[in-house]
Amino acid sequence: VKAVEGAELIGVCDVDEERARDVSGKFDCDWTCSFEEVLDRDDVEVVYIMLPSGLHGDFAIKAMRSGKHAIVTKPMDVSLEKADAMIATADETGQILAVDFESRYAKHWRQVKRAIEDGLFGKLILGEARLKWRRTQEYYDRSGWRGTWAMDGGGSLANQTVHYIDLLQWLMGDAQEVMAAYCGIFAHDIETEDLGMAMLKFKSGAVGTVLGTTTYPRDHYHGLEIHGDAGGVIGLRDEVQDWRFVNEEQLPPDINIPIANAVEDIISAIQIGSSVAVDGREGRKSLALLQAIYQSARERRSCTILA
Repeated sequence: VKAVEGAELIGVCDVDEERARDVSGKFDCDWTCSFEEVLDRDDVEVVYIMLPSGLHGDFAIKAMRSGKHAIVTKPMDVSLEKADAMIATADETGQILAVDFESRYAKHWRQVKRAIEDGLFGKLILGEARLKWRRTQEYYDRSGWRGTWAMDGGGSLANQTVHYIDLLQWLMGDAQEVMAAYCGIFAHDIETEDLGMAMLKFKSGAVGTVLGTTTYPRDHYHGLEIHGDAGGVIGLRDEVQDWRFVNEEQLPPDINIPIANAVEDIISAIQIGSSVAVDGREGRKSLALLQAIYQSARERRSCTILA
């Protein structure tokens, strides 16, 4: 927020007064422990909600009903019912609801999206989202909410891999079915999974896989691999490693990225009336896919994704 032209960081809010004071001093802004005080301020136009996932919906709804636009971090909440309530509130109030999936703004993933839209990969066949990271038990214990169903909405899939689950369904098109899934706890004392995997089918007829774990010896790998009958791409560690085309003379598309992050995006939406890259309906898609993966793993059957 401080680095974006046209944005001003008015203040920070936290239930921990010492933390609020520290951040206020670091960024030269006001602080408060009262969310109502934030909502009462006329100079606050947008509330950026960086709370545990299970609180996103409640605070976003309060913000929008108070005449503020809202950005929530990922995932948009832990239940589809709350996500639907957020969308309904945005529609009712006319306020902007944005979900901050930061990878959507990266140039290389925008290039992949354009390549798919322009048919450079041909008929899509397979998309794979994978993440292998390490999280210690202390990481879960320190937060008090990570690795819980109520506040985290899941484990390695919901918290870490969800960025790539979002990218996968954005690039491959809407997912239709989770054909099979498995979630387990192998290395941590938590409620939710520290390893999850799934096999997907997309509405286009393409198929996909998801793998996410926090049990790897170190943060090592995260990315996507996508291919069709005319080309494909491998993107690892937030950069594209390899483009491949059947026509060896084909080059990746050259694109311009006018908006670099969710803050720039919502400013543009306010100023010129444009839509944000990931609004509530778009943010809901990865949550619906995530919920279907968990249902499939619990019930050991294929599950249709709830649109």
